[in-house]
Amino acid sequence: METETEMNTATRIIDALNWRYATKKFDPNRKISAEDMDTLTEAVRLAASSMGLQPYRFLRITDPDVRKELREVSFDQPQITDASEMIVFAAKTDYTDADIDDFLEESQKRRGFTDDQIADRKKSIQKHVAGFKGEDLLRWNARQMYIAIGQLLTTAALMKIDACPMEGIKAPEYARILNLDEKGLKAFAVVTLGYRSDEDGLADQAKIRLPREILFEEI
Repeated sequence: METETEMNTATRIIDALNWRYATKKFDPNRKISAEDMDTLTEAVRLAASSMGLQPYRFLRITDPDVRKELREVSFDQPQITDASEMIVFAAKTDYTDADIDDFLEESQKRRGFTDDQIADRKKSIQKHVAGFKGEDLLRWNARQMYIAIGQLLTTAALMKIDACPMEGIKAPEYARILNLDEKGLKAFAVVTLGYRSDEDGLADQAKIRLPREILFEEI
């Protein structure tokens, strides 16, 4: 039998997910506190990824001039400049031995692996990465990145912070403006964060989702 606390937690999660929507019009005068941004960025950092490799990077865009420039290559979507925060989600275009070494150095610090264990893990990761052909590695990296986006949206909803995930961006222009090629990154999506405007007519519209009997199959 569920405890009252467990029931309250379950209700809070579902209520938050029903509350959230892809906010189209933000209130530019309302800003997310530094404390809340710390929570949001930590939630993204803790997102799951295959083998824990985190083959992506996040760019928090705070310069107003850069955001104006990015809006121009994001089909003039106002969320880019009006939201309190903007995070670009970029996948690594490769996964090098240097990336593996950084991951294994952190692994050794956190879990105390022996040098032999680290050597074995390095060979295993190298073999996995070598198994990808052409742009398959980039696509795999991007799939890991989308898990982090989902975690950010859920965390924001639980905090009653609005968000809008956006793929409507011109990736080559993002690469130019943010020097992503030099960083070995490719932008795939953006999440803007803040607080909905009273003028956003989508806020009170019913959420449209397929019923469980269509989405789920029990085997």
